[in-house]
Amino acid sequence: MLLSRPIHLVVQRRDRPEFSLDDLLQGGAGVLAVAEWVALAPHLSREVVVDLADLEVLDAMPAQAIPRAMLEARFPSDRIARLVHEGLLIGDHAEHQMLRARDRALRDTAWWTPAVVAHAFGRWEGMDIAANEARDGKRTLDQLIALNGPPPAETVELRARESWQSLARPEATALDSLLAARSTCRNFDGAQSVPLDDLGQMLHRVFGAQARQALSPHASILKKNSPSGGGLHPIEAYLLVQRVAGLPAGLYHYQCVEHALEPLRLLEPEQLAACAHDLVAGQRWFADAPVLVLMAARFQRTFWKYRNHAKAWRVVQLDAGHLSQSFYLSATEQGYGAFITGAINDHCAESLFELDGLSTGAIAVCGFGPRGGDHDWAEFDPLGKAKR
Repeated sequence: MLLSRPIHLVVQRRDRPEFSLDDLLQGGAGVLAVAEWVALAPHLSREVVVDLADLEVLDAMPAQAIPRAMLEARFPSDRIARLVHEGLLIGDHAEHQMLRARDRALRDTAWWTPAVVAHAFGRWEGMDIAANEARDGKRTLDQLIALNGPPPAETVELRARESWQSLARPEATALDSLLAARSTCRNFDGAQSVPLDDLGQMLHRVFGAQARQALSPHASILKKNSPSGGGLHPIEAYLLVQRVAGLPAGLYHYQCVEHALEPLRLLEPEQLAACAHDLVAGQRWFADAPVLVLMAARFQRTFWKYRNHAKAWRVVQLDAGHLSQSFYLSATEQGYGAFITGAINDHCAESLFELDGLSTGAIAVCGFGPRGGDHDWAEFDPLGKAKR
């Protein structure tokens, strides 16, 4: 068997609390801090507790694959077997086929190691925010202040006010009215649908290619209504359609150049509702939206230019932010409520839309639709401009 080390591996020392009867009997708190080392390998997407002897083995691994017997000549075979079993050493045997594929995807995508560790271990699975709040209670502002102290001030003042240069208030325009009307909607009308033409307008404005230009026989660039780092536009739109008049309910991918919906899977309304609930991590106030759009990044699109780059992952997140503002403004202009949330179950998104989570991964979910008449969930709209 040939063994290789993963392309990305970070090891962290932690202090784990552990009950100690001896400490308690001697008058202590009964809790001791026990040091442990934890390996964070993105191709596994799970933590593995290791010890210093394990780190010696990993440190001895060269960049290229080597025969297992070569390692076992230096280290105990049972230690090698454990590291292979945990996936920290990747073998060429059939059982590690998926691990090899995932590690290859990470290598080919050209991730910067700290970024891919944050991405891989920041993903959620099975989170249900509303259920947690129902069980544990929702923390109030007073509770947060009691726990964390007062929040940082809403503004910062760096110099004495006497030195400030006052600015004239601008004349209000149609854009100001649109910006003032923009707010996050948490109360959607569960009975109303969105016309197909309205969905098409939203997608074309926000995610659609407004122009395409060939730079070479092998490369083209797109012009969209939102900026993108390097002009690369790595964000793809995947739709969970619950109620759109003239469009079967199901899962779709938006083809931004052809301005077309690519059907991935049609589902019954009950199935879709369950998928929407899981996708937005149990946030019922968002799950009722007629259309949910997963913004998923093709990381390799950006990392092709910015390989192993310390800022590239951050730029991808910025791209999603630009698109979300365009999404809000387009929905508001059409008289719809809209939202964006990063609190999503990434594993659900990957399963629904057939993403590997490594070369293409979930970033956020946005949605829109007619606002509900009932105000079951609180909305922050101090200007009262949102249409209902």
